[in-house]
Amino acid sequence: MRRKMQMWIGLLCFFFMLPIITVKLPIWPQQEATTTPSTKQDTKIVYAANTATEKNALTNNKDASFNTLIYFTHSHEAYYPILKSQNQKITAYHNATNVLQLGSVIEAHFKQNDLSTDILEVDTMTEMQKKNIALFKAYDAVRPYVKKQLEKKEYDLVLDIHRDSANKKATTTTFDGEKYARIAVVVGGENKQSKWNEAYANQLSAHLNQLVPNISRGVMKKEGSGVNGVYNQDLSKKLLVVELGGVDNTEDELNRTIAILARAISEAFSNQTSS
Repeated sequence: MRRKMQMWIGLLCFFFMLPIITVKLPIWPQQEATTTPSTKQDTKIVYAANTATEKNALTNNKDASFNTLIYFTHSHEAYYPILKSQNQKITAYHNATNVLQLGSVIEAHFKQNDLSTDILEVDTMTEMQKKNIALFKAYDAVRPYVKKQLEKKEYDLVLDIHRDSANKKATTTTFDGEKYARIAVVVGGENKQSKWNEAYANQLSAHLNQLVPNISRGVMKKEGSGVNGVYNQDLSKKLLVVELGGVDNTEDELNRTIAILARAISEAFSNQTSS
C-alpha cells in the first residue's frame, strides 16, 4: 500500500513539472549561428579602362610628382588577338595596330597612381622604314630621341616597352579567376652601370609578384654574342626594358597587367628621390 502511494505521488509530480521541463528543454536542437568573414576587395588594383569616358576619368590626377618616361624601340610589335579582333592581317609587326597603341592606356593608369608620364613622341620603326634602317639597328635608331629627352628633363624611371615573341603559355598567368599578360624585365649586361639597372629591375619584378603572383617572369640579363647587351641603358641607371606580354595575349590581359604595373611602380619607387 505504501509503495503504491509513492508511485502515485511520483506520477503527479512528473505531470505537474512537465510544462517547466518543456520550456527549458526545447524539442528541436537549435543551430549555432555561423558568420562568414567578409573579404574586402582591393580597390587599388583597377582594371584598365576601355572606354573614352573611363580613360578621361583616369587622367584627372594632376598632383603626380614621380616622373616617368615611356617609349617603344620596336614600336610596330603586334599582338595576334588584337589584330584578329580588328580584322587585320595576323603578323608579328604591324604599322598601325601595335604596342605603340598601348601608350594612352599606360599613361592613364600611371597618372591614376600618381606617376607623371611622358610618352616619347616618335614611332621608331616608321622612322627606320623612311631611312631604310635594318631592324637589328632599332636601339641605335631610337637612341638620339631618348638621349635628347633625358637631357631636357630628369626622370625617376624610364621604360622601353616591348612585346615578347614567346607563346601564350609562357606569357600568361591566372590569378583570382582573371588572366594577366606576364612581364619580363630585361637588363643589358654589357652596360657599365648594369648593376643599377638590375637593382631597379629586381625591385620592380619582386613587387609585381607581390601584387599578382607569377605575373613577372623575372629579370633577364642579356650579354654576349647575338644580343644587343646595352639596350640604351647606359643613358640612365633607371632605364628598364619591359616585355609586356607576348604575341598571343589579348587586350583585356594586357590592360589588367598595365594596371598592376602602374601600381607596382608607384608602391616600389614613388617614395624614392631622384638622383
